[in-house]
Amino acid sequence: MRRIGLAVLAVIACGGCTHGLDAVAADPAATLATTGGPSRSMIYARRTPAGVILVDLGWFDARAALRRRLASIGARPEDVVAVLVTHSHRDHVGGWRAVTGARFFAADGELELLHGRREHGAWLVRWGDRLWRPDLPEAGEIRVRTFASDTVLTFGSDTVYAFPVPGHTAGSAAYLIDGVLFLGDGLSHSRVFGGFRPPVGRYSEDPLRARRSLTSVLRRARPLGVETVCTAHANCAPFDDKFLLDVSEP
Repeated sequence: MRRIGLAVLAVIACGGCTHGLDAVAADPAATLATTGGPSRSMIYARRTPAGVILVDLGWFDARAALRRRLASIGARPEDVVAVLVTHSHRDHVGGWRAVTGARFFAADGELELLHGRREHGAWLVRWGDRLWRPDLPEAGEIRVRTFASDTVLTFGSDTVYAFPVPGHTAGSAAYLIDGVLFLGDGLSHSRVFGGFRPPVGRYSEDPLRARRSLTSVLRRARPLGVETVCTAHANCAPFDDKFLLDVSEP
């Protein structure tokens, strides 16, 4: 009983914990914000020759956090040309109203979820959305480009690789930007015990598929120069053989 109590206290105490962000934050062309909520949700921003691109949009106080961090690289919300959506759970799309002029990118399976026209499959997320309806963009409020397979996106001279990783949600996606693979919640980090693992089952539509997708995308992205992997909750780690083995174990 004491052990359970300590674990609960650790989860509460570490609700705002992040891990391994130095490698990502060191890029002078990029910045990141962590927004509030039950756990920290990350917004990543990077300047490209074509304008600013974002990965995800955070949750509590996301619009204010986004403006502050964009200012740190000399940019404004109006300079954002693309938003790369890893998935449409409420804690990762909170700042969408600040960047409606940008083009949004998402995997095919996420479009209906992003627009709120279909319920999320994970039971905890589904009931949470019924009790407290998330603020999601309707179809006419943003422009969305979807992809059904591994896709190359170009922003001026910068290249981004986009990968479908279904399982956590029907249309979860990952994005590789300058050696950093942003996996959204397709990868999780244990607050209590540390270490990385596949997505948490109660938040995932299909946990087995999510596990297989994670192993698959790590292998597909590896030849493209992955150096670091990051979750949507601001936990990052170097990518190597041991990391691949650890998250692939059943």
